[in-house]
Amino acid sequence: MPEITVELIEETLRKEVRKIDKSVKVAAVEQSKKTDFYRVTLIKEGKSGSAEMKKDVIEQYLDQGGKGKALSRALGKAVSHLSISYKR
Repeated sequence: MPEITVELIEETLRKEVRKIDKSVKVAAVEQSKKTDFYRVTLIKEGKSGSAEMKKDVIEQYLDQGGKGKALSRALGKAVSHLSISYKR
């Protein structure tokens, strides 16, 4: 298994977000101020929003070879929140 880096996580999240909503892009992934969290910044139609993802959820997804519902569910909630917030 490759070493888990921020770049690997960012690429994985981009692929997963693309599956959920093609109009949403991952702008950045960075270590959060909270320990064991990553901050994911999403952009849709010029509007941005961010979500904090647990490091364990991302690592578990990568360990399972891209099979797991927890990451997809968490990203789906973040994308949905972004879509609802800027629909008005």
